[in-house]
Amino acid sequence: MTLQNFYDSIGESLDDVLNRLHKEERITKYLGLFLQDPSFNDLEKGFAENDIEKAFRAAHTLKGVASNLGFQKLSEASSALTEDLRPRAFTDNSKPLFSTVLNLYGNIVDNIRTLLA
Repeated sequence: MTLQNFYDSIGESLDDVLNRLHKEERITKYLGLFLQDPSFNDLEKGFAENDIEKAFRAAHTLKGVASNLGFQKLSEASSALTEDLRPRAFTDNSKPLFSTVLNLYGNIVDNIRTLLA
């Protein structure tokens, strides 16, 4: 899989990321680091432990990390979840918003693993 194939498979634009990070090698490096980023795991823990602060911080961090790597759909979903959690309380929308983040994140991670294999 090429880097272009990767971004095509997740429905995002490689060109947008290249404009920011300039080199495909750099993008590939950061994709590998994305797999090690604790934000998503912290988000899952926040929900599992009913820890609103942990969930809020993790959603906010994930939003930024996703945006920097050109994962606009994940960034937008994380942003919606961040705003839902901003009052520091889980709402009726929190779990469905988290489910959207989970699905997008899982697809990205699966495709990164294929790219790096």
